[in-house]
Amino acid sequence: MNLTKKEQSLLKDLQNEEKTCAEKYHKAAEAACDPALKQMFARLEKAEQNHYDTVTSMLAGETPTLKPGQSQNAKKPQPEPQRSPVSRAEKKSDAYLLADVLATEKFVSGVYNTAVFEFSDPAARSALAAIQQQEQQHGKEISDYMTANGLYC
Repeated sequence: MNLTKKEQSLLKDLQNEEKTCAEKYHKAAEAACDPALKQMFARLEKAEQNHYDTVTSMLAGETPTLKPGQSQNAKKPQPEPQRSPVSRAEKKSDAYLLADVLATEKFVSGVYNTAVFEFSDPAARSALAAIQQQEQQHGKEISDYMTANGLYC
């Protein structure tokens, strides 16, 4: 895949954002008080690492190929969030982590939106759109957890 300078620049930005996302989820998993939240953060870290790997391969000129059903990954049903068993102070700490990663997901989704519009290669556009859908699903999972625990205003 031949990339324009603009496409290369967008992929470098996305690569940096995905690295930051994976690192944030890793740190959030370590810091979270609720065991279910720790698991969610660890799972989302792996997804962000997968996004990073995809963007890195695109930056190297590889044409992304979606596996059958990969674009539907964002629609996999997630378990309903449960009320957290942790104390009020621990919930407050978890709320800070959740607000931070939710803001990050919103930002990253916007960066993907721009990239989808800027890429001319249909396979690249499809891959970036699929990742954007996954980022939106991450945000929904986070906001659903926050809502279930009275942490979303």
